Amino acid sequence: MALVVCFAGRAGQDTARPDSAEQYAARPDSAAQERLLEAMRLYAGQYVANLPNFICEQVTRQFEAGRKPNRWHAGDVLTSKLLFSNGQEERNLELVNGKPIRPGMRRWRTPLDTEGEFGILIDRVFSAASQASFTWKGWEAVGGKRTAVFDYAVDAEHSTTAFTLVDLARAVVAYHGTVYANPESGAIWRITDIENDLPKKLQTKSVSRSIDYDRVLIGEKRYLLPVQASIWAVTDTNNMRNELEFRNYRKFETDSVIKFASADEPAAGAGNPKD
Repeated sequence: MALVVCFAGRAGQDTARPDSAEQYAARPDSAAQERLLEAMRLYAGQYVANLPNFICEQVTRQFEAGRKPNRWHAGDVLTSKLLFSNGQEERNLELVNGKPIRPGMRRWRTPLDTEGEFGILIDRVFSAASQASFTWKGWEAVGGKRTAVFDYAVDAEHSTTAFTLVDLARAVVAYHGTVYANPESGAIWRITDIENDLPKKLQTKSVSRSIDYDRVLIGEKRYLLPVQASIWAVTDTNNMRNELEFRNYRKFETDSVIKFASADEPAAGAGNPKD
């Protein structure tokens, strides 16, 4: 069974607290919370438009655990060329378990397939059309920086999150999650979403996702881009998890070529957080 998660329309990090305890204990009043959310809305509204055209590698490590998630088994490692051009994502699978795809090779498995890590979730959560509700959660350090943390919820009527179970069933569902942002710039460093009120026809109990961003050098500028993501789906018969790594970012030009590294090499291009 393959479960596909997509969005319509447009990483374990250091959690040490370098600032004073008072900074993490202070609760902003309602006016200050609204100012924080407005900065995040402005950032989200400009995020995709401000990204350059680029190429990177997406490494997807797949795991399954059966009915109980107490013993995970590693599956195929899929390495794709990801092209981001004019706000659109395009993926082409190039390597399976570190080997180039060739005629006659064993068919790889993709029990859980997702898309939309490059800004689509951010855009949809903060879009006026989603009518998301936000609740203050607190302060938390992400990548060594203090972030403002809000829980959010989007109901099914305003959702664009769709699930497809092979070709058997499809549904648009409600979702909720948490967003972590720089309190001055509104830049989003981490975002999560959870769907756990799914129709029975999808044979799925819950799906959750977490996306971590970091400063990545493309050309001569640094951009906040996904560096890792984790997706966990629980069906009636299986637990499935994908660990995604995005690496080797480079500017996309018409004559660009991409050289794939080993799936075990560390990500390239990440820099020190500044937002």
